[in-house]
Amino acid sequence: MHTLLPILAAASLLLTFPLQKSGAARAHTRRVFVSVVDRAGTPVADLGPADFEVTEGGVKREAAHAGLETSPMRIALVVDTSDGAAAALTHLRAGLLAFIDALPPQHEIMMVSTGRQSRVRVPPTTDRKKIRDAASGLFSDGGAAVLMDSLLETDDRFMRKAEDRWPVFVIVTGDGAEGSAGAHERKFNEWVAAVPARAISAHALVLKYKGGGVPEIIAGNLVQAAGGRYDFMNTSNSLPDKLKALGETLTAEAKQMSTWHQVGFQTDAPDLPPVEIAVARSGVKIRVSNRRGLQ
Repeated sequence: MHTLLPILAAASLLLTFPLQKSGAARAHTRRVFVSVVDRAGTPVADLGPADFEVTEGGVKREAAHAGLETSPMRIALVVDTSDGAAAALTHLRAGLLAFIDALPPQHEIMMVSTGRQSRVRVPPTTDRKKIRDAASGLFSDGGAAVLMDSLLETDDRFMRKAEDRWPVFVIVTGDGAEGSAGAHERKFNEWVAAVPARAISAHALVLKYKGGGVPEIIAGNLVQAAGGRYDFMNTSNSLPDKLKALGETLTAEAKQMSTWHQVGFQTDAPDLPPVEIAVARSGVKIRVSNRRGLQ
């Protein structure tokens, strides 16, 4: 959530996150995103850790780092190549190309297919030819989708340790059968619960050919946790336009966030208690969010 405050001598805002259970407390980094503008609405860019006062659940925290949010995106295209999306393959190829072409060159893109087994078709790269070639040559693997396993594996291998990147999942899936390992369900639920604290972005386009498929539920749960965009369609004709529009939106979000500050601090709180951020500077307005993206 975010709120626009009146001009104050020392502006502050209370940001409340949903509670989540995470077992024993251990030190970890928590981050929030703060927009600070002057009376004319011009972003204030010359702020450092000492300019931010952080209070978490009534406990003072020291801002370990603070700087403009200029991290390039690392976008994981998680694409259904199972039987459930086979009929959409032609439109899917065209849509992926339109999405790729809508993104500036500094942002990384990777592609993972979910048909029958999780397969990394292209690891994170800024090489647009490589990712375009993979999109153009995409084929059906048949079988059931393994969306849940693909998301967990992608995060473990390519997102979790890339703290200098903005993690974004873009899911295109059908609503057919799901073949992920049942034993991974608990791990997936715990991962989804942690998505807000890690400021992961996630968006999904779902092809509803049958209705009520498990991949649809998996995608919906992740997008809801991340506060992203979820859209569905009964035919694949609109996939190219929808993916192009999503690429343009992500580009606009990255441009907007480059004027926001990322403020990180160490915490041992097992849950996500309310955070209050204050900026001791006169004549400013602030907004705070726990996620990146259009505010």
